[in-house]
Amino acid sequence: MRILLLLLFMITYSEAIITVKPMAIGKKPGISGKVEGSFQTKRGNTEKDEYSLGLKFQYDNNSSYTTFLNLIGVYGKANGVRNTNKTYGHARFIHTLYGDTDYELYLQSEMNEFTSIDKRRLGGAGIRYHLQRDDWGDLFFGIGAYYEGITYTTALDPNERNTRLNSYIAYVVDITKNTSFSYVGYYQPKVDDIGDFITSNAIELKINIYKELHLKLRVFYDYDAAPAVDRKKTDFTQITSFSYDF
Repeated sequence: MRILLLLLFMITYSEAIITVKPMAIGKKPGISGKVEGSFQTKRGNTEKDEYSLGLKFQYDNNSSYTTFLNLIGVYGKANGVRNTNKTYGHARFIHTLYGDTDYELYLQSEMNEFTSIDKRRLGGAGIRYHLQRDDWGDLFFGIGAYYEGITYTTALDPNERNTRLNSYIAYVVDITKNTSFSYVGYYQPKVDDIGDFITSNAIELKINIYKELHLKLRVFYDYDAAPAVDRKKTDFTQITSFSYDF
């Protein structure tokens, strides 16, 4: 519990949004983590720089609970003009409820200059069902709710206070000894207006290069039915990055 409280304290000072891949209890006993980064540089007809850095810390007691913290930042410029600036933090505590069913508690904070989000902070809870088969991988179904507060960078968008339902499906499988595949999909409608909803989808291919060094190929597709003024409803992102587990 002390570890959870520490993570929840840290999250209030971090800030972005990302699709969170579920963690199975007992997969990585003890303290573990990873460092992940990517960069892109172009010179010539197009001048472009983009950098990202991610950190993850996790503790698993190998019997009844696991807890983790994700921190991510992305920054980029094109032709000398900033075009990417976002940060993200997510802390989650997962505890066995009974059998293959767990309960989850989480906090999240984000900032994204180019979707006009100054701050988006949320806290929520839910339950999930974990179906595991050695030959078929891990399948998760989750449902719950969260409360969010959003402040925007423009005066055109009023601050928001919303309660949203949260449901997800996730699948993780080892294709070979050195390669794994995962998919995560979220559906998050407002409780009082189901026409205002967010969907997030992520596909990841993770390839072991050498010892604890991995190459990750990921695709994200997000849809916001009611974004900030003059912002698009859809976001598509492809990321190639390296990660080191410890």
